[in-house]
Amino acid sequence: MSNRVDVGAPPFRRTIIRVLHRIGRRGASLAFVGLLSLAIGASLAYVPADQRVAPGYAMLASIAPLSVWALVWCATGALCLVQMFMRSDRVAFAVATALLLLYGLVYLFSTFTGVNPRGWVGGAVWLAFGGWIALIATWPEAVEVSRFPGGEAEPEAVIVADEAGVIQSWNPQAANLFGWTIDEAVGRSLTMLMPSRFRAQHSAGLARVRSTGRSDLAGRIIPLVGLHRDGTEFAIALTVNAWHSDDGVTYTGVIRPIGGGSVQPE
Repeated sequence: MSNRVDVGAPPFRRTIIRVLHRIGRRGASLAFVGLLSLAIGASLAYVPADQRVAPGYAMLASIAPLSVWALVWCATGALCLVQMFMRSDRVAFAVATALLLLYGLVYLFSTFTGVNPRGWVGGAVWLAFGGWIALIATWPEAVEVSRFPGGEAEPEAVIVADEAGVIQSWNPQAANLFGWTIDEAVGRSLTMLMPSRFRAQHSAGLARVRSTGRSDLAGRIIPLVGLHRDGTEFAIALTVNAWHSDDGVTYTGVIRPIGGGSVQPE
């Protein structure tokens, strides 16, 4: 998912983009599965009486009442829609995958028992769907380097830090931009990259994200001031995203210098 936000776009569109950045690909997948699960649950809750004798419904009813299946699907859908916004989404992915695989196995089993001779078709579809959800559950969120407006795309500095602001990853472009080697930068605080007058505000921002679980700066292009190893200040454009997991928040910053001159301290 692209990190770029068109600052000239209407407020509604910018809000939608920020929401998509916030939930990521995994969250979007949970939204799809959640809505589909609610639709399936609703269809099972309101099956016309004359259709309950159809092979598919009869096969499901032989295992549990259709109302129970409807409740399970609706509960799964609600769980997916809730956890798409949460730091941890493993329970939703596990439940959705298990239900889809169970559904597929039930359909396959109905073929061998003769209850639903064509059940193997639905079984194959449900098993494939469950496998796809399981595959998504194992994917980490992708980090995509954005292109800043104007000029040709150039390699940007990409920095990854943990929720405490400690640098975890530092690419060669970051080393060229700030003057610190990879070995020197990894394990140190992000505050070494900014003038001292901005460090308290930076620390307060990290604490706020840890407390609320929300970053208001995610997906935005932010003009800032960087600090070179030699003490020189320079203008930069930062795009930052916050990725949430069971281990906490991980920040990915994409940085590009703006202009060619240094910045005088205020």
